[in-house]
Amino acid sequence: MTAVIANPTRSMPRPHLIVFCGLLLALNAFSCDILLPAFTIIGADFTVPVERVQMVIPVFLLAAGLGQLIFGSLSDGFGRRPVILTGLVIYLTGTLTCLLAPSMGVLLAGRFVQGFASACGVVVARAVLRDTHSGSELGRAIALAMAIFSFGPIVAPLLGVGLITAFGNWRGAFLGMVVFAGGLLSVGLLRLQETNANRDPAALEPRRLLSACKTVLSHPQSRYFVCIAGGLNFAIVSTVSNAPRMYATSFGVDGAAFALLFASTALGIIAGQILNARVIRRHGIMRATRMAAFAMLAMASIIAWAAHSGWLTAISFTALLFVFNASFLIVMANSLAQVIGPHETIAGLASSLYGFVSQITGSTLTLLTLPVITGDLGRWSIGQLCIAVTIFAAVLLYRPRTQPNEVCKKTRPKGSTRVGIWAKLVTAIRRRAQAVSRHGLRKQHGDDP
Repeated sequence: MTAVIANPTRSMPRPHLIVFCGLLLALNAFSCDILLPAFTIIGADFTVPVERVQMVIPVFLLAAGLGQLIFGSLSDGFGRRPVILTGLVIYLTGTLTCLLAPSMGVLLAGRFVQGFASACGVVVARAVLRDTHSGSELGRAIALAMAIFSFGPIVAPLLGVGLITAFGNWRGAFLGMVVFAGGLLSVGLLRLQETNANRDPAALEPRRLLSACKTVLSHPQSRYFVCIAGGLNFAIVSTVSNAPRMYATSFGVDGAAFALLFASTALGIIAGQILNARVIRRHGIMRATRMAAFAMLAMASIIAWAAHSGWLTAISFTALLFVFNASFLIVMANSLAQVIGPHETIAGLASSLYGFVSQITGSTLTLLTLPVITGDLGRWSIGQLCIAVTIFAAVLLYRPRTQPNEVCKKTRPKGSTRVGIWAKLVTAIRRRAQAVSRHGLRKQHGDDP
């Protein structure tokens, strides 16, 4: 069923819509990073080891990965706006559960609800951008939205420290989440209009879902970059989960100092995404992706070498992580554009599948490697180097497959060239014959008395 809807930019101009989508994307990372300074305090409050407290990150992200499959299809079937608003309400419910949690078990349950609901912001925001942009504009829009998204990792750790200090315990961090999600809900109710012009209530039928998943994964470009996204997500989830322990054990930095240093690494995301939008405009999305993948590999190599040579300090590590994160998110944003770009009618599900595969893969691999890394900077750096090598090789070796219509376009000039050669040959013969004829006439006239 196709619905005719009003242009959303009548109530929310396109730049404002990109900012709104960027903030929705930030909800996921904001909800994780704001808790990083609180691990020790939560463990002391519930008398549980820090290792169990660390579960608040992967539990949240696993639930978010599962939620993306559902919210994306719902937005394809019933529209982006109602799904975003409903998801924010559920998120607030989970946040209030965490805020009032009497035990670690209840806190983890609330985090699961939070993570599941946060998927509405991540996946549907991408679909909204796909509804309102196409081609290279889609890549630039996602790049700008990712730059907005980067404010989450910047603000969240600092805000977490401030709220924990102000309220005297970790529950203050959840008050910050309530305010953030409440603000998004208010803006969505007042300004956001529907952007899905092709709503289909049958989108949640199992056969339709399987068919749509097959459509996305059977597309060579989408399938290729979905796999790349899994490795990219592993890199960032592993970094976030291990960062507090790495800074504490390797550099003796925690609390407000850790929050300030870790937040500063996200400034590179803003600079990188602004640069990404310009490079895409001039050179295309794949060249921008390859350049960023090379920068990511270079930074991972330097970090691994410096960590094992004992050269790293807290400041130098933060500076290198600044560039690493910037290049990482450029590749991530452009991979997303490559996945959902070919799927206009099922953009929501394509975005869901992208998020599901990347977050489930990243969270699962992080859980498996946490006992191996144990907050050790050297081990973590080797893992990041392996990921960076794999991503760079994959991006460098990727070559778009020629589509049938492109083949036709490429073969026409060849045929046209052959026709042109014969035409030129015939024309040359004709002109030569005319020249000979004129020469004969002049000679004949010259012989007359």
